[in-house]
Amino acid sequence: MAAMKTLFQTLARYNAWANARLYVELTPLSPEQLAEALDVNFGSILGILNHGLLGDQLWLNRFTGRGPTPASIAEVVHPDLPGLTAARVAEDENIIRFADSLNPGDELRVLSYTSTEGIAFAEPMALLLSHFFNHQTHHRGQVHALLGRFGVRPRDLDLVFFQKETGTYPG
Repeated sequence: MAAMKTLFQTLARYNAWANARLYVELTPLSPEQLAEALDVNFGSILGILNHGLLGDQLWLNRFTGRGPTPASIAEVVHPDLPGLTAARVAEDENIIRFADSLNPGDELRVLSYTSTEGIAFAEPMALLLSHFFNHQTHHRGQVHALLGRFGVRPRDLDLVFFQKETGTYPG
């Protein structure tokens, strides 16, 4: 588990780093641009970002039994960037604490949970944690791409850049 824990700790810190960079890139956009209806999942940049936050809250609740349990992961609970940014920073801190709290063997544990559609699942934690971090990366990538629509050319968010910038790059 030591290697798995290190991986998930790295991904938790990368997640916070990438979110911080992305949210800075969003500041030039007007509230109207952030909420503009687009032909994308969750309808807008704000919709995607709120979905990411709610998804993280839902998964952390499943993993730990603590924190909010959103009934839907498609709501815009934070309609403004400052409120969403504060909630994102707080959630990223929760994710880091969770990754730091993992114990040997946790990755082998099977987690039983019910989806938001009411379907029961039982999956290994290693798979679910991988999904958790991949989901974040996927939706950040959507927003990263959408910024070009509004004339913003955002900085790269690749894991390797995080590792080099923070000194956690093994090479």
